[in-house]
Amino acid sequence: MQRSWFLLVTILLAMLATLFPVGIGVFMAQLEANRRESEQLSIFADAAVGRAEAVMTQALNALLDLESLRDEPCSPSQLVEMRRITYTYRHIQDAGIYRGGKRLCSALLGPIQADQLALPPPDWRTRDNLDFWFDQPNPFAAPRRTLLIGRNGNYVAVDPQNFVDVVDRESRRLAVVNTDAGRIFAVSQGASLPRLQRAYADHAYGSGGETLRDDDASIVLRRSRTMPLAVLVLAPRAALLANWKALLAGGLLVGLAAGVPLGILVWRRATRRFSLEGELRGAVRRHEMAVHYQPIVSLADNRCVGVEALVRWRRQGRLVRPNLFIPMAENAGLIQQITDQVLDIVLTELGTLLRRHPSFYVSINVGVEDLKSRRFLGVLASRLRGTGIAPGQIRIEATERGFLEPDVARDTIQAFRDAGHPVYIDDFGTGYSSLSYLQSFKVDALKIDKSFVDTIGQEAASSTVAPHIIAMAQSLGLQIVAEGIEDSTQADFLREQGVDYGQGWLFGRPVPAVELAQLLARATPQAA
Repeated sequence: MQRSWFLLVTILLAMLATLFPVGIGVFMAQLEANRRESEQLSIFADAAVGRAEAVMTQALNALLDLESLRDEPCSPSQLVEMRRITYTYRHIQDAGIYRGGKRLCSALLGPIQADQLALPPPDWRTRDNLDFWFDQPNPFAAPRRTLLIGRNGNYVAVDPQNFVDVVDRESRRLAVVNTDAGRIFAVSQGASLPRLQRAYADHAYGSGGETLRDDDASIVLRRSRTMPLAVLVLAPRAALLANWKALLAGGLLVGLAAGVPLGILVWRRATRRFSLEGELRGAVRRHEMAVHYQPIVSLADNRCVGVEALVRWRRQGRLVRPNLFIPMAENAGLIQQITDQVLDIVLTELGTLLRRHPSFYVSINVGVEDLKSRRFLGVLASRLRGTGIAPGQIRIEATERGFLEPDVARDTIQAFRDAGHPVYIDDFGTGYSSLSYLQSFKVDALKIDKSFVDTIGQEAASSTVAPHIIAMAQSLGLQIVAEGIEDSTQADFLREQGVDYGQGWLFGRPVPAVELAQLLARATPQAA
């Protein structure tokens, strides 16, 4: 009898020892899937709110510019100014004048015949007399609708799709809401407006929380802190189910393969170790980052005057795309370590070249965090001390995302410049309110983003953006670097426009230091 009881207890303990880690694995898989879903939704919702705020800010700034015009309404000189305003703000489709329910003229249409484009009463009027027409027909009878915002007889037109134009691979649906009017005025393609309206009503008049779970979707409402705007995100549960299945399989395998304490530990460590972020942490910890250098040439004589240092990560023998691991490094708090390592590699690999040629320089990209303080400036000063390399040979490239805290960024940028390091705005024209930055930030040069260079010589609507940026930079006395030059036609056009420097595959792809030395020796023997 005792033997039977002992055998039974042993079997029960054995079953518990087997099933307990399995249950832990299932439970942990569910938590991790929920965590990842919430984190991804939060990041996406924040980006969507930022996009909506940026578009609305441009619309309101354009309206203020219109109201400041002093020319005779609809006069040729005022039409020129309206066109300038339209080209200044990339999210604005049109700007015009209306009186008594009629459009009189606009930058796009010019003078408008009487009764040709009547305006109904506005859908919503704010306390500061802003009029909103949320769903106006396109003046050219195109299927796309238009959002109009007006005040004091002036109006601007915005494509509602600009508010929801956020890149997303997870098939999430977006809606933008005017919270004062309680009106959804922009939805992403493929979204069901009735369902989004019901979801917004549940959020606005229900529990008041930011997240709801439906049978087949998670729904997040994220409100703007500065504007009467909110973004509604509807995420299909299919993506969560796929993640959950993958995590569950890992938890089951690890749980069945090990004992209770060891199984849980191994599962958690393995999940983290083999994740891309975990591998990135390990690579940074082991100083496995590499640097490739892309030449920057003077368009006047095709002479290589410097290079941009571009960080590279080789994972399992293959290069990981920077646009994949750089955002991950920023979210994981690793970007400052990577920037420091890039600086160390640059000074080690190109120190002799920089000392030998005082006019040659290297530009280094800094992240958002390094524009919030003078930490990297201190690191830079310490590393350069006693090397014989001039501060002007190490230049700083900052994207417009780094200017989201303008007061702090302005002081940091000025500190770099005071220390002798020229500062460039990288990817100019792709961030928020580019023109306003030029008015408040003192920098040395603009780098025109590749997306604008690509349109040179084409019939695309954005083909005029590059000349506009060039003229603006020249009027401000800034140097200009054009990125992404791939053929001689682009180079000739930019040279004729007075662009100072060029960068792109026409002059050389990013290469390791050894290949850079060979490239410089072939191109300009005196600089090798």
